[in-house]
Amino acid sequence: MDQLSPALVGNVFADAVEYVSPGVVAVHGRAQLPATGTVWTASDSQAVIVTASHVVEREESLFIRLSDGTDVPVTLLGRDFTRDLAVLRVERDGLVPITPKLETTPRIGTMVMAVGRPLASEPQASLGSVVFVGSIRLRSYRTGCFIHADPTLYPGFSGGPLIDATGTVLGINSSGIRQAGSFTVPADQVDRIVQDIVEIGHVRTAWIGITVKRGEMPESAQESFTEQLGAVIISGIEPGSPAAEVGLHAGDILISVDEQPLEDVTDLKHILCNEHIGDPLKLVAWRNDTRIDVTVTPVARPEQPCG
Repeated sequence: MDQLSPALVGNVFADAVEYVSPGVVAVHGRAQLPATGTVWTASDSQAVIVTASHVVEREESLFIRLSDGTDVPVTLLGRDFTRDLAVLRVERDGLVPITPKLETTPRIGTMVMAVGRPLASEPQASLGSVVFVGSIRLRSYRTGCFIHADPTLYPGFSGGPLIDATGTVLGINSSGIRQAGSFTVPADQVDRIVQDIVEIGHVRTAWIGITVKRGEMPESAQESFTEQLGAVIISGIEPGSPAAEVGLHAGDILISVDEQPLEDVTDLKHILCNEHIGDPLKLVAWRNDTRIDVTVTPVARPEQPCG
């Protein structure tokens, strides 16, 4: 393995920060310290900016501050509370979107930098690595699928990009879920969220047409799922829904979806919020002490999405 000097590594990451910095702005949406925004897309006359939802405490008098100190008004298009994201639009040309964006799952151990610009004049950055990719359990619920990296998110860094040594954007950083610490929403999820909010005003949610409540693991299932503590019980099924079409019934106990355990109601919510519209999901259920394996294909939720 070739040895890279610390100076060379430092220069590589300094170049990456310099490369993305034109697409990083300060967001003024709260009374305290400004936060960071990332220019996600841009055209000749306007741009779409992504930031963290928790830093947008008001919906009027929002503005961004560019690196030259210019203040530009922005409009809040929508939010995804599940992932702590807000999407803003600015009527201005000349803004530079951050590219490229990672379309795959980052490798564990990849060196990364969190970039912020809360003070507008100069970008700020901190170095770390990708620690974990996936969901984590927090007390009674499981988070969505996030990138967990360990660069320090200094005050005002939420809404900024996580980048690798080439300047490729892995996702958008946030410290908005206190129990989870900092996390990064993957770039492919941000793409879908931005597209939905820009086109239809809210984030589409995958839907299979059931309501559930927390339940106990059946004794007959415990031998096969030894590490799982709980399950969810179907309390209602919408007629004609994807769940009804595959033969699920009220009272069925759901154990897992695509090998992800269902120990709480919010586990299913986060799995479906992870954009599985049109993607077949394998469900393991229990009915009268008998295992049932079904494949259900979610559709877009007919009413407003989660969050």
